[in-house]
Amino acid sequence: MSPVLTRSLSITLKAECLEQAVDLQAACLTQSRSSLLLADSHSASLTETLVGAPTDLALQLAATPEGGYGYYSPYIGVVRDLARIFGAFQSTQFQYIPALARASDARLSLLLNAAPSFAKPKSVMVAALPAIETPEPPPLRTVGPARALCRAEDGVLLPVEGAPLIYATRYAHAMAVRVTRPDGSSVDLPVAADAERGGFVLGGAGGDAAAFGTGFDATLHGTWGFTPFDGPRFRLQSPRANSWRATEAATLVAGRDNSLTIEGGAAACVEDVALARPSGATEPLKWTTLADGRITATIPKAQLAPGKVSVIVRQTGIAAPDTIALTALTEVGRIDGFTLHAGDVQGLLTGTRLDTVASLTVDGAVFTPGEVVRTAKTDERAMTVATPNTVQGWTAGQDRTGRVTLRDGRVLPVAVRIAPPRPVVTLIDKTVTPTATPAALPITLAQGTAIPIDARLTFSLRGEGPTRFSGREQVEIATLDGRASTIVTAANGYAVQGAQVAIVTLDPGKALGASAFGPVRYRVLQDGVASDWAPLVSLVRLPTLTGVTCDKGAPQCVLSGESLYLLAAVAGDAQFTGATILPDGFTAGSVTIPRPGDTLFLRLRDDDGLTATAKPVVVDR
Repeated sequence: MSPVLTRSLSITLKAECLEQAVDLQAACLTQSRSSLLLADSHSASLTETLVGAPTDLALQLAATPEGGYGYYSPYIGVVRDLARIFGAFQSTQFQYIPALARASDARLSLLLNAAPSFAKPKSVMVAALPAIETPEPPPLRTVGPARALCRAEDGVLLPVEGAPLIYATRYAHAMAVRVTRPDGSSVDLPVAADAERGGFVLGGAGGDAAAFGTGFDATLHGTWGFTPFDGPRFRLQSPRANSWRATEAATLVAGRDNSLTIEGGAAACVEDVALARPSGATEPLKWTTLADGRITATIPKAQLAPGKVSVIVRQTGIAAPDTIALTALTEVGRIDGFTLHAGDVQGLLTGTRLDTVASLTVDGAVFTPGEVVRTAKTDERAMTVATPNTVQGWTAGQDRTGRVTLRDGRVLPVAVRIAPPRPVVTLIDKTVTPTATPAALPITLAQGTAIPIDARLTFSLRGEGPTRFSGREQVEIATLDGRASTIVTAANGYAVQGAQVAIVTLDPGKALGASAFGPVRYRVLQDGVASDWAPLVSLVRLPTLTGVTCDKGAPQCVLSGESLYLLAAVAGDAQFTGATILPDGFTAGSVTIPRPGDTLFLRLRDDDGLTATAKPVVVDR
């Protein structure tokens, strides 16, 4: 109560006194009783007028040539005598006693905080009487003018400051607040000053909300002495049940911090906001009131899981809280854009969390999603149009806007770019030139798409339709899993036979690395636009076989060589009867195998569906 009283009565409070023991607080607070005098903040103290000013004036006059017994010495003597009379108030013969004036009807009583003395120094008590002049209205002002007040219970406080005489005197009387009804008429509601609460108290519990509305302005007015005056304006609100709702743009997303804005109710009457889970457990939320009367609540990501949730709003004077039902959605990734090359039926959607995409619609054309390819920072997802004729008229350079529909029903906008047509190429022919190793047994691969990684590959491409080769193109070659890739240009193996035929030559082992294996694909890059990927060959790594040694008449032999871990199995016939299976991580330089005939059959780890053969040189010991 002490801080409120100091503001209401305009007195000085030593806050450090409240930190002392309870028995010492009263003595500390009343050490300087003169500072506890009630003073009207918009008028000067009478004591300050009587004491000091006449003496100072006389001394200043005496310092002038005219006043120093000069030109007007007869008159100065009179002034000096007057100064002595007023200066007597400051002598040790008189002592001022702080007094608090208490007015009651036509009587004015003084409340003293010390006993008066009739001996020297004599006590002097000065009482200020109402001035016979035009009254000056009290400078009342609101405390926190931007804050609305809740009229939900009896005795709502209208906080004011600036005029402590409204509590000590009856100068301010017939006080009321004037409220304008929705129909334009006004009504006065009486108020009473209360120093302990720090303002005027309005009676009633707000049951007249139907007559005044949920929120209404109330202007304080009354009479100061005999003159009417108007005071500050207040914004009052009355609570209503089931009035709070989420804004249209409100969305809760699990996995991140959310800011939820609700509207429709009396923000001044809200006691607390909480999050209710389906299990019934509630957790309080931090919330603030916005300038427009809405409320923003912060929901930490740790408190939110996908699914149904409710926000509970409790209001003063309303027994049942308002319940706002919401759905926490799965976190949405980023949708960067959609690119479709003119003439294609399949485009590429880029962003993050693209696994949540259900479909894409662009000007009536519906695209269905394919597989998601994740990279380091973004995802890519192929989107294929269901009806190709809907995109036949789209030309390069057009900018369109599409809508991505997520699995939970949300719809997000996406920028659509129609890129230039892709180059279209087909594989004409390819030639493989093996690398000869004189000290090793030659290994022959069965006819198919597989080639040794240490062989030289030459293949030719044909440009289809409007695609023409200029020699500035690039050919990208990469493994299917993307572990290794290379770019072939005119500087390292790309050449053109004519406008529609190009030749590419490369050493896969050098270009892709000695550890590259498996299916390899290619595409042509022309003016920054890439053709579709197309299969090229399958790379396999081959061991180095140096010979087969057998004991005479023995059913088994020993195969010697290097990098034998590249073999999955070795047999003496094509059916791999009694084949030797090499375990994972095999590191030896020789292995026992069935006695071969004129052909040794090999199964490679890089392509277990491929059978390779070698012509062994059997040495009998």
